[in-house]
Amino acid sequence: MELQDAIRARRMVRRTSDVPLDVAHVESLCDLARRAPSAGNAQGQAFVVVAEPDRRRALATAAGEDAWVARGYPAWLSTAPVHVVPCADERAYHRRYDEPDKHAGPDTWDVPYWWVDAGAAMQNLLLLATEAGLAAGFLGAHAVPGLAALLDLPARVHPLGVVTLGHPHPDGTPTTRSVRRGRRPTTAVVHRERWSQ
Repeated sequence: MELQDAIRARRMVRRTSDVPLDVAHVESLCDLARRAPSAGNAQGQAFVVVAEPDRRRALATAAGEDAWVARGYPAWLSTAPVHVVPCADERAYHRRYDEPDKHAGPDTWDVPYWWVDAGAAMQNLLLLATEAGLAAGFLGAHAVPGLAALLDLPARVHPLGVVTLGHPHPDGTPTTRSVRRGRRPTTAVVHRERWSQ
């Protein structure tokens, strides 16, 4: 699959089959995904791969999956065979910008680039999953109270959320939360020279 095809085909999917997923394969996808750009080459992107059923259920419970199911949706987090939690390790950026070849470190930044870099790594993972023929969904960390504690993350290592991975569900239903919307036209998102153009 060409990169352009993977970009066009990628969808957030909230339903997978119950066929097990090879955790070693997921780890190899994470290894490729971490090759996203990083400010100062700080390489503060990290992933926690969760395949143990009890821990996946604990994440689903923290996210309120029971309420989701009570509204008529199929279980999602608890049934996806693997969760990947992309993380932004803020500490790596402070260490890197304390080195002699750097200046104007994270305390002066308008943008905390550890979030940008972790987002780029997560996008890599989503595209790699698509290329591998896997179904992938994402639930933001704000919707999973206590996520960092559930995974024993160190201070200043920030989870972005939970990426669910699995084989596509046999009925092909992606089960999204909202009505599928088309993409905005290019003229609405690409501006020449300045915003008003």
